[in-house]
Amino acid sequence: MSVGPETEVQKEQLTGLGEKKAHGAMLLFIFFVSTSFPVGSAITHALDPTALTFLRFVIASGAFAVLLLVKKQWSWPGPLLCIKYFWLAALLVVFFITMFEGLRWGGPVSLGAVFTLIPLMTAVIAFFLIGQRTTLRLWVGLFIAALGAVWVVFDGDVEKIFSFSVGKGELIFLVGCFTYSAYSPFVRKYHQGENLLVLTFWTLVAGAIILGIYGWSKITNSPWLEVQPHVYVAIVYLAICNTAISFLLLKFASFKLPAAKVMAYTFLTPAIVLGIESVISGQLPELTILAGAGITALAMVFLQGAREKR
Repeated sequence: MSVGPETEVQKEQLTGLGEKKAHGAMLLFIFFVSTSFPVGSAITHALDPTALTFLRFVIASGAFAVLLLVKKQWSWPGPLLCIKYFWLAALLVVFFITMFEGLRWGGPVSLGAVFTLIPLMTAVIAFFLIGQRTTLRLWVGLFIAALGAVWVVFDGDVEKIFSFSVGKGELIFLVGCFTYSAYSPFVRKYHQGENLLVLTFWTLVAGAIILGIYGWSKITNSPWLEVQPHVYVAIVYLAICNTAISFLLLKFASFKLPAAKVMAYTFLTPAIVLGIESVISGQLPELTILAGAGITALAMVFLQGAREKR
């Protein structure tokens, strides 16, 4: 009895369903990420960026530890897996530290625009790392969105663009964005079928260990008892929503979608951050800035319709 055609149809249906869930996961992911810029900007001067990131990783690790114990999915990694987790964690640690440090010198909207350069960098890294080929349409969309991001970073000022007047905060964060752009391709390259929750948990633990070693003096000398309660509330939010849940969503989508399409959702960041900032300040941004954010958001829609060569 032949079941080949039916099996193929079922396989395609399951694949389509998985991709829809991945797109939904990335929409939630980018919302959490976008809120991290105004929230991070509000608390970045309360503690050293390394101390802030360390506490964020510790809280997120604790949340995942409880979840794994409840679901009875706890497992210890072998030596090779430990190396992989530490490498993935290092990529994320650099990103989060540079984000907090960058917010000390730059605004949430401009840093959110820098964040949208990640898909272009991801596409390049994915090509060399895992051989993921990108169509011409996808490349065009990435470059258009990158131009929109540059427009926002330079405040829509042509003179600043030609003089390359970039702020210190944006330059610092650009380094973190480069390491973050390598994260999705490396997750796909290193994944060996292990449980997604376990992979996320040990990556967070490795990140906390790296931060603890790197910033021990800054962590121990931070005025923890003098920090206002709202700062801790913000850190818990960042740890649970913007770290633990976001990591899980990103890893899930990384297995279902091409790397460039996963990171294409970052093009929505400036528009979402602008919306949040407008609500907080009660003022609308300038039309030139809105135009740049609109271009990057439209680029995301354009890119999701592009087919990627695998």
